Amino acid sequence: MKLKNRNIIFVVAFLILTSLSICSAGAESSIREEINQFQGFSGVLIKDLTTQEVLFSYNENKFFTPASLTKIFTLLAALETLGKDYTYSTSFCFSSTTPGEINGNLYVVGSGDPTQSPEVIRKIADTLVQKYNLRYISGGIVLDNSKFLPEDFLGRGWMWDDKNPLIGALTVMGYEVREKQNSYLNKMPLHWGDIFYQELLKKGVKINESVQVGEIQERLKVKYVYYSDTLDKILARMMKKSDNQSAENIFRTLSQKNNPEEAYSISQAITSLEETIDIVLGLKWGKDYILVDGCGLSEYNLMTPASLIEAISYLYQKYDFGILDYFANTEESGTLRKRLPFQIWGKTGTLSSASAMAGLLQTKNKRWLIFCLMENNFIFNKDKNDPKIFENRVMEYLYENW
Repeated sequence: MKLKNRNIIFVVAFLILTSLSICSAGAESSIREEINQFQGFSGVLIKDLTTQEVLFSYNENKFFTPASLTKIFTLLAALETLGKDYTYSTSFCFSSTTPGEINGNLYVVGSGDPTQSPEVIRKIADTLVQKYNLRYISGGIVLDNSKFLPEDFLGRGWMWDDKNPLIGALTVMGYEVREKQNSYLNKMPLHWGDIFYQELLKKGVKINESVQVGEIQERLKVKYVYYSDTLDKILARMMKKSDNQSAENIFRTLSQKNNPEEAYSISQAITSLEETIDIVLGLKWGKDYILVDGCGLSEYNLMTPASLIEAISYLYQKYDFGILDYFANTEESGTLRKRLPFQIWGKTGTLSSASAMAGLLQTKNKRWLIFCLMENNFIFNKDKNDPKIFENRVMEYLYENW
């Protein structure tokens, strides 16, 4: 009787495995057909999350323009270099001999906080007024934006006439302009300063002089410090909203790893990211990938599906399913909301001739997969050659058959 039961169990298991094998083979055939029909350069890599078994691969070691998939490396480098609990500080320095009055200038020293919306800046001004019962400033507002190297206010490989994000030591969240390159310099800190200045006036503070960009020269005490949310929250928003401005500010902040006292620069940020990726993934800048910004706007960036899968795998090994908190998904607000009729967690990327998607998926058979799909050099046609439709179809094959 026991032998009979064992035989039944064996037969059932065999049939299940055979059925799954047939489904997988069908999915592979369907994905290859989609690749053949897509008019463009594509790369695909699918792995089992637990075993790291390669389930499907195509051009996985070829270079692609990654667009916003770049942010996956920014996420990894920031967590490794700065840590989840890192916060940005904005310092307010001045001299006061009479209560409620500031002698000379009020200096605002930024460090690159990407979370300060106009509402937050107004709240900072309100707090300062209440804390010191502020009524009078004999000088003006001096904005110290020197923590970011001035000549690096645009990223390498960014199109100067695109709608690029403005970054800096003092950043207004969500603020961007579309003007010629030479008008960008100091526009961001001055916009920050104008919001701050107008709020002080609204609160009844008399200010003798105007707002200007400069560096703190005097030995003044720090009277107040505003701290941002912790980095893990900033990174989650960056990833889910695919926010270029915060990604680039975070990328520049990586500079402090080797030169904490110097102005943050693109070259130092690249060096820091390069060292981190070499240590944790063993990938070499220039050989396995090229990244020159943190947000993915640069056409100079090059990555492979294999390198991105390695990054996601490392994050999973270190943070387990906690990494899902950093990715957009189909059930919450973000870049993947309602894109597919089943749940996936991932990062999308889009440029004029680049599209991509990478992340994690639990199939209907409860199997966890890591996926990366990348498409370059296509001519977009919403009816016949849409890379997003190509990606969706591949994801549907994965969900249904593995």
